Amino acid sequence: MSRVEEARLLIKQIESFDRGMYAGPVGFFGGGESEFSVGIRSALVEKGLGALIYAGTGIVSGSNPSLERNELELKISQFTKSLEYDSVLQAIN
Repeated sequence: MSRVEEARLLIKQIESFDRGMYAGPVGFFGGGESEFSVGIRSALVEKGLGALIYAGTGIVSGSNPSLERNELELKISQFTKSLEYDSVLQAIN
């Protein structure tokens, strides 16, 4: 079994949800032009159900788990700040 296959199997065993749009292409075609990016930081928000925030880190040999965790928290902080702000606005209105 290749390392890629091993990783996919491990992810399937550990994660209890579908990654959905995480790391998928995001973009448009139109007017003879196109522009695409890879959605490595994204969120899926559904009224009444909450939010799934997607982000990742690059774990390699020699990675420091604490630093990787800090990096992940920094990456998702803009989403969490935005959602907290939105919650305050909803409470006021």
